[in-house]
Amino acid sequence: MHKTRRDVLKIAAFGTLAAAVPFGAAEAAAIRIRGIYETPMEEPFVTQLHLAMTRIAKEAELDYKYSESVKAADFSRVLRQWCEEGVELIVGDAYGTEQICRRVARGYDKTAFTMGSAMGPTDPNFATFYGQNYEAAYLGGMLAAGLSKSGKIGVVAGIAVPTTYGLLNAYRAGAKEMKPDIALKAAYIGSMFDPPKAKEATIAMADQGIDVVFAERIGVIEAAAERQILAIGNMTDQSAINPAIVVSSVIWDPYPVIKAAVEAVKAGNFAAKDYSTLENIANGVNYLAPFGALADRVPAEVKAAIDAKSKDIAAGKFSVTYEESETKTD
Repeated sequence: MHKTRRDVLKIAAFGTLAAAVPFGAAEAAAIRIRGIYETPMEEPFVTQLHLAMTRIAKEAELDYKYSESVKAADFSRVLRQWCEEGVELIVGDAYGTEQICRRVARGYDKTAFTMGSAMGPTDPNFATFYGQNYEAAYLGGMLAAGLSKSGKIGVVAGIAVPTTYGLLNAYRAGAKEMKPDIALKAAYIGSMFDPPKAKEATIAMADQGIDVVFAERIGVIEAAAERQILAIGNMTDQSAINPAIVVSSVIWDPYPVIKAAVEAVKAGNFAAKDYSTLENIANGVNYLAPFGALADRVPAEVKAAIDAKSKDIAAGKFSVTYEESETKTD
């Protein structure tokens, strides 16, 4: 039986959540970090933030708690409560609640905020990151094209906005490098989290002849399994959901971002800065997950090309273009 997304997350976090709240004499003095997430824990962006927060909490003996599926109308209340309690650092996603989060931060300048945002940082206490993994998406595109037998690949994404286009354009560029005549089809579900819609879009795309799909949203992998096409996961390693379908995943691991923010808080020199400069292959935030159970399906020349490109990107010998114009489809 295939695991659900939440089952996989529980397994990944087991053994670290219990240690998130420190023990012994240091407990009273532990730095408090909080995670606020607009979507459920199953959403890959939130999954990765949560795992990074859990890891740093264990390593640095921090007090970490979180709230998931927080509606926009409740964001202000939750944030203000934590600030009133004297929480030192709040991390989360502000994409749908930009003005709310920034307004609360202005009123509590003793609390550090480090938020996923499409806007820049704001002095003195609102730092940002972008959640970008377009360098790894380029490698994912190379992989998809290298695996495709039909010459048609697809991607099912969330909302058709410039940040999504930036990711998809990198995926497309990587695919075109591997096979210039590869055809890309794209669908947008109009939401960050709507598995039934993602599944429906994937099935429709499979019926059009694609044989590899980039699962930018949750729900795609289940549909890929039904149609017996290959899938590439997004943000987190999703191979455990269905190892017979997921070849690899385009990884975004925000641990270096969260670690930098925590270290700044501990040192007393936290500042409103743009942490997106860390979100790349060179810093280990982006990478392509190991091929796992389907490694034998990946041609040796494709593996070699991806490995060489990854090293070139990390070394600064090749730059992946980040282009936010609407993604072209074939």
